[in-house]
Amino acid sequence: MAKLYISSFLLVIAACVSNINADGAVGGVATTISAHPYIVSLQGTDGSKVCGGVLIDSKTVVTAAQCLNFYDVTQLVVGVSNGAKVVKIANSTFDIGFDFTTMQNDVAVVKLAEAVSVGTIKLATKEPTNGVSGVVTTWDSSNNLVDIPVTVIDTAQCGSGEYSYSEDEILSTMLCGLATNANACGALPGSPLVSNKKLVGLVSWGYGCGNKGNPTVFTDIASLESWVKSTAKAL
Repeated sequence: MAKLYISSFLLVIAACVSNINADGAVGGVATTISAHPYIVSLQGTDGSKVCGGVLIDSKTVVTAAQCLNFYDVTQLVVGVSNGAKVVKIANSTFDIGFDFTTMQNDVAVVKLAEAVSVGTIKLATKEPTNGVSGVVTTWDSSNNLVDIPVTVIDTAQCGSGEYSYSEDEILSTMLCGLATNANACGALPGSPLVSNKKLVGLVSWGYGCGNKGNPTVFTDIASLESWVKSTAKAL
């Protein structure tokens, strides 16, 4: 089944591509930009958020490929410090292996037109262990930052049939996560999953919403780390 169809029901954190910022996340816990200074938003010039992302250095944002593939990047800007500063995009690209049907390689790099002096986050170099705790940070309907605690599920278990996904749906550049709050929903694609102070995932797709059988599927950053680093250097 094509992921673009099921994305209208994305679990925990993914929102429908055609209605990507309709309501904002629910079921999260209030947080602050000072706790997550690296988080940014990809947004229209009117301030409407379409995706999340993170700063890995003063001019480089990592986000999901779908955030560039499904939008006209020339009409987007980057909101830093929870929108207190807006920065133009100088350049961008997404992984050539991105497949909008399978959502394989759902990662992109955005280069800012100017450097910003805020916090950054390191990329994970190893896939997190099955059962490790993590936190997804995104925005609620009032544009407040919220955290959604999740438990990471590795590729093998997620596609084993224990949940709603088959082995051929959960691919090598993905990992999964179950929300602590089973009713959590609505985070923007590209919103970061952080564990042990490293970026381990980006919200990508999923089935359902907060159902224990339907973990959110994330881009596995460790499997794409070398692409991110080499691309960031080349842009």
